Amino acid sequence: MKENHSTISSKEHLESLANGLKVLGLYSRETPALSIQDVADHLGIARASARRILLTLTWLEYLKQSDRNFLPTPKMLDLGFSYFSSLDLPDLVRPILAKVAETVGETCSIGVLEGSDIVFLCREEAGKPLRLDLKMGSRLPAYAHSMGHALLGQLDAPALDLYLDRTPLKPLTPHTITSPRALKRQLNTVREQEFSISLDELVEGFAGVAIPISIPRSSSPAALSVSLVYGRRTREDMITQILPVLREAAEQVRSRFAHLG
Repeated sequence: MKENHSTISSKEHLESLANGLKVLGLYSRETPALSIQDVADHLGIARASARRILLTLTWLEYLKQSDRNFLPTPKMLDLGFSYFSSLDLPDLVRPILAKVAETVGETCSIGVLEGSDIVFLCREEAGKPLRLDLKMGSRLPAYAHSMGHALLGQLDAPALDLYLDRTPLKPLTPHTITSPRALKRQLNTVREQEFSISLDELVEGFAGVAIPISIPRSSSPAALSVSLVYGRRTREDMITQILPVLREAAEQVRSRFAHLG
């Protein structure tokens, strides 16, 4: 039986946990760092209490201290992955991904960022004879994938710097971006145009186009992508033939989540 928060008694309400979750909810692109005083002011609590909450979250590795400020770490993104994993997501989005795969004749996926990798939450194949052997739960390096670029482009500057600090950019092909500065330039372009195209970066001969997608009631980045064998279509084909279909699918996914209740 689902409990309404208004029926929970004061004895069952753990204020320290509630405040800790509230602190995590304060971070955003506009608020990438918080001080003890910031938390005390936002939550209306004493500085000593705010300090204990921030130090606890730092000990749990959800935050990282920098001078007087506390910044979110990539581990916070794992909370988003756990949220999506707790849903019966394949049943929610599989018909949408299947329609994309049927329309464009290529594989369509939805995924999130977990640690240094993208994790596929659902994939629908188009029945092509040549494909990457991937399934739900498969992981790939985010820096070398179109979906990864769409996900990384949604991170604020501190979170992206932390990602780059802990992620070696290995040359998987001659076309892989291995310079943090070059990757940041690429991600700026992704943010501006609101889509990502990757050619031969992960595996030679494969390409992908991806778009960021916001999920209602979740601050965790998500993305939709289409993967294909490079050569059947040009980059311009991906923009004119695949991108509009992906964008329509993104609206349908958002609508599905918005009606969950």
